[in-house]
Amino acid sequence: MISTIAGYLCGNARQYYPHMHSIADASELLFGKGAREVVGFIYYLYLAMTAGAGLLTTSVAFNALSDHGACTTVFVGVTSIAAFLIGTGFRGLQKVAWISWVGVAVIFIAIWTTAITCLTQSRPAAGPASGPIDLDVRAFPKTTFPEAMTAISNQLFAVGASATFFSISAEMKHPEKFTRALICGQAFIVATCVAIATIVYAKVGQYLASPALGSAGPLIKKVSYGIALPGLLATAVLYSHIAAKYCFVRFLRGTRHLQANTVKHWVVWVGSMLVTVVFGFVIVGMVPFFSDFLSLVGALVNPIFTNVVPGFMLLFYVARKPVKVTDTLAILRREQSAAPQQQHWLVEAMAACRKGEWKDAAMVAVGAFMILSGAFIIVGGTYSTILSIKKSYDDGLIGGVFSCVDNST
Repeated sequence: MISTIAGYLCGNARQYYPHMHSIADASELLFGKGAREVVGFIYYLYLAMTAGAGLLTTSVAFNALSDHGACTTVFVGVTSIAAFLIGTGFRGLQKVAWISWVGVAVIFIAIWTTAITCLTQSRPAAGPASGPIDLDVRAFPKTTFPEAMTAISNQLFAVGASATFFSISAEMKHPEKFTRALICGQAFIVATCVAIATIVYAKVGQYLASPALGSAGPLIKKVSYGIALPGLLATAVLYSHIAAKYCFVRFLRGTRHLQANTVKHWVVWVGSMLVTVVFGFVIVGMVPFFSDFLSLVGALVNPIFTNVVPGFMLLFYVARKPVKVTDTLAILRREQSAAPQQQHWLVEAMAACRKGEWKDAAMVAVGAFMILSGAFIIVGGTYSTILSIKKSYDDGLIGGVFSCVDNST
């Protein structure tokens, strides 16, 4: 629900403030230029780390398909090169949109292949071959606070792409249709996640693999990863592209090099892609645990874009009550009139809440909850993920940074 609210606010922001192209622009409107730089940097980290997650997951697929035929770091490196070459070749997001459609389709087929196979099996592939078996399936399993926060962070990573909706709506031919697309997308994701999780957990229980595509046994594991491979690579390509595009526009905004095919244009673009892919490669080498890596991204940066900034945006809307702008003159007048009052919008939101309008009070309550819950996840989730990473190293689950150990088992 929170991610849908955040997606609606981020994706439709340009209809009220057409100059917004990213979450950093929204932060500048809320808190000034300093906030823009800080949030912009964190946004880049989020995109680059998510691209890294794509690199890591693709290396898991290569290991599964080849029976660990090469060092894991080599597989990450090969995926990084592929993401760089494909992502650099397309500068417009609309030109790589087809990759996302292919990615969604093959991953959807892969996860349902695993789920249906689990449904037909009499016992989990990773469980004992004979005798009684305890799946330990519980509606409310016993868990520790760090384990619970790690799971929450993983879920937030899965649904917390709200910050990218600025870029998506900015390149839509009909941005007024964004809400329809958002609702369809969220409904599809939630329905799929609930169905898959219910089926696989009910049939596999405590023998669930991470990633879950390995839960149906060695053969189906290879089949599923073979089907999903283009989609996993697509994640690395798309997020590398969006991260590099953010840097590219940030560096060249306001210059002729942004649109013209000059030497500077290409140097900045290729350099942005290269830095992004290298960063993803390095961070994956340092945190090579699949679940922990997703938790780290989900706890450290996702709450800022899914909870905190959208929560403040909601309070800002309560204070300023923006209307959709359709002409340039109206935009100019709005910016001129709003600028002197920008520092007072938070106080105005509280005042609007106290006036007794139930809609304003409800929006303020939702916004406050989003902000506080985001702060809680950042602190609790990051702390829990650090403990989990430390435990993984202490237990010797992987050799060290840039390890060659098989990460598909």
